[in-house]
Amino acid sequence: MGKKEKILLSLLTIFSLFLTTNVVNAEELQAKTEQNNVVQQESKKSAVEMTPEDVKKILPEYMEVSVTKTDYANFWLKNSEKILNADLGEEVTDPVVIELSQKFINLFKENGIDDLDTPIFLVELNNYNVVSGTGFETGYFYLANYNDNPVEFKVKYAKESNYNSSDESYVKNKVNNIKFSKYEGNDAVFTMYNIGDEENASKWTEDTFDFNKLINDSSITIKRGISITGQSGGTPWGYLNTLYFYKNDVLYDIKDVMNMGAYGITLENGTPVNMMKVEKDNETYKEMLKELQNVGLSNIIGCYDLTAYGTTSDNMKVSFNIGSDYNGKEVKILHKKHDGTYEILTSVVENGKASVVVSEFSPFMIALNETNNVTTTPVNNAPNNAQTSSLDIVLYSTLAIGSLLGIAYIVIKNRKKEA
Repeated sequence: MGKKEKILLSLLTIFSLFLTTNVVNAEELQAKTEQNNVVQQESKKSAVEMTPEDVKKILPEYMEVSVTKTDYANFWLKNSEKILNADLGEEVTDPVVIELSQKFINLFKENGIDDLDTPIFLVELNNYNVVSGTGFETGYFYLANYNDNPVEFKVKYAKESNYNSSDESYVKNKVNNIKFSKYEGNDAVFTMYNIGDEENASKWTEDTFDFNKLINDSSITIKRGISITGQSGGTPWGYLNTLYFYKNDVLYDIKDVMNMGAYGITLENGTPVNMMKVEKDNETYKEMLKELQNVGLSNIIGCYDLTAYGTTSDNMKVSFNIGSDYNGKEVKILHKKHDGTYEILTSVVENGKASVVVSEFSPFMIALNETNNVTTTPVNNAPNNAQTSSLDIVLYSTLAIGSLLGIAYIVIKNRKKEA
């Protein structure tokens, strides 16, 4: 073999070794790449696979925002109706929700979750349904796979420039000392109407109550948010209002209050007592009617079931507004007590009202006592006392004169017999 051929063979051998080396390296590189991909896929997290517990692990103690609570409250007072009535898919305008949404995206990306975007989750603040006075400080984070089990979180707002801790304590103390009634566990205020006063009751709206009367302090401003829930078709009826309490233009407290309308009365201590009319086809009505008929009373004026929404006591005066046509009449009031027993109370109607003193509220049935009411002609209440007094004086005078004449006659007759 010549020198030239030997050099060519050596070059081919080196080249083949080079090719073999490259092939081996490529295979190793491909294996390493595939292995890295597997590792990356194993370490990569997906939003849709997250559980509430996963979210809680990476949540900070507070989600801080750059908006003040006062500014946010003012935003809601101005825009709540528009936001609550917005169609699904409309652009979000809530500044805190927008900021929190971005913060959640950044938070999850920092924890290796990069497929989390706004359509996958929902951030909701407790801004129009306040729970336990927490106001805007509570929020909820929903992911698509656990809509019924959201993660609760706390929001920390930026401080107002004119915030004052003494003002905050003062306002919160005033709010805590408001003597609210209670309706189904909620703080409530009531506007009461007489039974039969449908004309005024029909004018009732969620705006009727002057909430500023709750705090007799002109330095505190109360603003009412949108009524978000209501009930009608019965008594009582009403709406849930969110109240915002301000001092020096800074929001210091938020409270949910039921604004209620009802037929009934208010006790001396301020407790409203609702009077629900019991209809004739009701079993309670039939049972109580039979009880009264057994004692000779059948002229029924009305039947009502009473419920107190506040503090009660052992001696409560309750008045039934039955109309001035019954002024001066005696009525019997059958009371079915909580233990199922009955008591019959007596009242004379004054100013159109029959009043009794009771220690508990439950069904009452009112009947005219026809035995003691010979005439059914109504007597006007205003001159009633004067007329009664005059009649009594005339009657007593006549009886007295008659008695004296009788005595004189008996004396004279006896003297004649003695003579």
